[in-house]
Amino acid sequence: MKILMTLALVFVTLSFFTAVYADVPPDAGYKRITQKLVIEPKDDFADYRFFIKVGADLKEYVLKKDQLTTIESMGGGAWYRNGKFLAVPKKALIGLSETATDQRLNPLQQAIYDDKVTGTIVLVEHGFIRDVPTAEAAGAKDPVYRLEKDTEKGIKATPVTGSQNSNKAGNSQGSYYSTEPKTPEFWATVVGGVLLTLAFICLGVFAIRRSKMKSIGFDATTK
Repeated sequence: MKILMTLALVFVTLSFFTAVYADVPPDAGYKRITQKLVIEPKDDFADYRFFIKVGADLKEYVLKKDQLTTIESMGGGAWYRNGKFLAVPKKALIGLSETATDQRLNPLQQAIYDDKVTGTIVLVEHGFIRDVPTAEAAGAKDPVYRLEKDTEKGIKATPVTGSQNSNKAGNSQGSYYSTEPKTPEFWATVVGGVLLTLAFICLGVFAIRRSKMKSIGFDATTK
């Protein structure tokens, strides 16, 4: 019982520190900014539907030729820091229901979110939140991507302006893997997450062993 209480205490403590460090303020000399993603379609893509995948959410955007579409993050915090802009073939969505359920996403949205729809194209990986040097913050611009037809992939996204914060699909290093120097708070978050995972594993092992011990004791008494 004491072991179980200790593990529970560790879990609560680590959860607290993980939550605290998940969205720490930027370092001195840096400013946290938010950047929208701007899409400029140069054609009518009648065979595709377009979605932004951010955090636990998925939202559809209807694009019109030569009209700019501005996309914002759908939440705050570390989980909603980055997103992926997707092009999904309409024919691959046939048979998937869009009827709302008691889940956060309907079946069609869930399939797209889980990367289970064949032919989905990741056009842009975008960071909605960045920590930049204070001197550069005022001049930061929302990245603009031009969508064009591509004979090989179907659609391609070409950077127009301010694309330092976004990456075209296919790059080995996207906005999910920041090249900016990591702060002590960042590493504290990583360590906290690892320890939290280990705590879960230990708790699970303990619960399984305790269950087996009780089962063995019960069998012995019945004999």
